[in-house]
Amino acid sequence: MGFNWLDYLALSERLQSDPAILGLPEASLRSATSRAYYAAFQHAMSLAKKEGFLPKNSGEDHKEVPKYFRDCKPPNQARRKIAVELDRLRDQRRLCDYDDDLARDANVLAQLAIGTARGIVANVDSLMPK
Repeated sequence: MGFNWLDYLALSERLQSDPAILGLPEASLRSATSRAYYAAFQHAMSLAKKEGFLPKNSGEDHKEVPKYFRDCKPPNQARRKIAVELDRLRDQRRLCDYDDDLARDANVLAQLAIGTARGIVANVDSLMPK
């Protein structure tokens, strides 16, 4: 059995709820944002692959997965929302992974990321074949 990517969302929630547990609060909160993104991204890619999307298994997939959902025909509100929220969440992840100084509080970013990831997961689940 493969890795359950949604475990990253659970990890993200735990890191955000007690960021000082490891003695590294900012690193924990930045990691919470990053892991929330990867949970949502992989969950969305799983559906896309079931529908015929062929990942390149490279950084390009981080642009291509939202594009896949954005370009699906006929247009669908849940799919558009997945695309928009994945792009937004990827931007938040990049801030936390690459910027020395955050313009927003790391806890606020983690809370937003987790909420956004939950929304993406819910929308993906609503589209999953039964």
